[in-house]
Amino acid sequence: MTRHFRAAFILLFLTAVTACTSKESIKYVTVTEIQESLPATPVVAGFDIDDTVLFSSPGFYYGMTNKDGPNGTNKYGVSPLTSPLFWSDMNGQFDNFSLPKRSGYELIAMHSRRGDKIVFITARDSSKVSIVPKILMQSFRIANPDVVFTCDKPKTAFISAKQVTIYYGDADSDMDAAIGAKARPVRVLRSPLSPNKTSYEKVGKMGEDVLINSEN
Repeated sequence: MTRHFRAAFILLFLTAVTACTSKESIKYVTVTEIQESLPATPVVAGFDIDDTVLFSSPGFYYGMTNKDGPNGTNKYGVSPLTSPLFWSDMNGQFDNFSLPKRSGYELIAMHSRRGDKIVFITARDSSKVSIVPKILMQSFRIANPDVVFTCDKPKTAFISAKQVTIYYGDADSDMDAAIGAKARPVRVLRSPLSPNKTSYEKVGKMGEDVLINSEN
């Protein structure tokens, strides 16, 4: 074995060991394991919506990239997420194109069987017309879904106010909010097709459980 070949082999070995160690440091859990870890009595389970239970990227992608405004500009302006018109369209129309995530369905079905109270806490802005409850009801078979819009305010106070015991979300900020509210944080992985790349650098590094294979 030549010196250069030996050095390359050692580097490859160390890279593989580092990758394995990093992966193993993440605490992956299944829906069954979460169920078995919960108290026998019902709890309040909180859920983020976007990238957690719904793949809502089609509406957001259009909102951020359309050229349907004057002279080929974005119809919602330079900052679509602050546009009341965008939120009116997103909440009132675009969720017709949102897809329920399989992992979200499995989680909600598990909590429903247990008799847990389910609440959805989203950072979305509210709007006068909203089909969000209808979409959640149809997608996850929940009657009269309890939906809280925080209007981009931190979720901690809302999670506390709803007395949430366990909170599921995809973003680092979701995990921060759950921890701050003394709720158990569980990370749901984003779909690789999601255009949202923000607040997603600390997966498995915040003391949270990570739901395995929850990208879909």
